[in-house]
Amino acid sequence: MKDTLVVSQLVLRAVVVAASILVASSATLAQPSNVTTIRFIATVSDDLLPFWYAQNAGMFKAAGLNVVVSSAPTGAIIAEAIIGGAADIGRASPSSLIAAHIRGIPFVIIAPGAIHRKGVAGNAAIVVAPNSPVKSALDLQGKVVSCTAIGDVGYLGLRALIDAQGGDSSTVRWIEIPIPAVAAALEQGRVDAGLSVEPFMTRDLAAGKVRTLVDMLNGYPGAILQGAYFSMRSYATANPEAVTRFARVLRQAAIYTNAHPTETLPLLVANTGLEPDVAAKMRRAVIALAFDPSQLQPLIDVAAKYKAIPQGFDARELFWTAPR
Repeated sequence: MKDTLVVSQLVLRAVVVAASILVASSATLAQPSNVTTIRFIATVSDDLLPFWYAQNAGMFKAAGLNVVVSSAPTGAIIAEAIIGGAADIGRASPSSLIAAHIRGIPFVIIAPGAIHRKGVAGNAAIVVAPNSPVKSALDLQGKVVSCTAIGDVGYLGLRALIDAQGGDSSTVRWIEIPIPAVAAALEQGRVDAGLSVEPFMTRDLAAGKVRTLVDMLNGYPGAILQGAYFSMRSYATANPEAVTRFARVLRQAAIYTNAHPTETLPLLVANTGLEPDVAAKMRRAVIALAFDPSQLQPLIDVAAKYKAIPQGFDARELFWTAPR
C-alpha cells in the first residue's frame, strides 16, 4: 500500500513537470517526418561528456535523431519528467532506478553511463579535514558522515567497506549534505567525513580544505555502474529503432571521449562551467562500453542487504533489450 502511494504521488508530480517542460520545448519539436525526435533530460555532470560530444559533432543527427535537451536540478525531477511523458530518455544514478523498479515504476536502462572499477581511482571519495585524526574507514565507526542521500551508491559502498574490514557500519551517523557544501561542513566540525565527487573533490583538495580518506565504491565486490541512461519500458518498446540508434551513438562517442581527455577538455569546460585548471586536474569519469547487468547486480544486492530496498531482484529485469 505504501509503495502504491509513493508511485501515485510521483505520477501526480510528473504531470506538473510534464506540462512545464512541454511548453518550454514545443516550439523545437517540429521536425521533418524522416527524423525521430528524442527529448532528453539530465542534470549537468561530467559523465555526460559522450552525450555532449555526440551532440556537438552531429552524431545524433547523422543517425536520424533530433535530440532536444532539457536540464533538471535533481534526479527526482528527471524521473517525474520521464513518467509524465515530458521527456523520453534521461540520465540518472542506478540507485534511483533500483528504488523505482522495486516500487513498480517500469523504468528500463537503455545504455550505460560511468563505470567504477574496483581498485582503480575513481571520481568520488570520502574526504576528511586536512588535520583530521581519522586515518581509515574503520575510524568512521561512531562518527558523523555526510552523503547525498541515505541509501545512495556512496552510502551503501561505505557501509559495505566498513563491514568487510571487520567493523560495524551501523554505528556511523549519517547526514545528508549537498556535495558543494561538504568542505564547509568539515571546516565547521558539523561532520567528521563526507562524500565528495568531481569536480568539487579536486577543487577542495587544491584549496587545502580536505584530504582524501578512501574510495568508498571499493566496498562493492566488482565493477559497478555509476550512471545510466533510461526510459519508460513502454517508450523503448514502442521506439526500438530510435532507442537502439541513441545507445549506439553514445557508445561510439564514449570510445572517443574515454581515449581523448585532453582533446575533449574544452567541451567539458563549456558544458559544466568549470574553471579550466580544475577541469584539467580532476579525475574524469570513465564510461562503460558494454551493456552488462553484472555491473548493476552488486548495487542491488548491497541495497537489499542494508534494507535500502525491501528485497533484491535480478538486474536483468532493469535492462532493455532490443527485439531481434
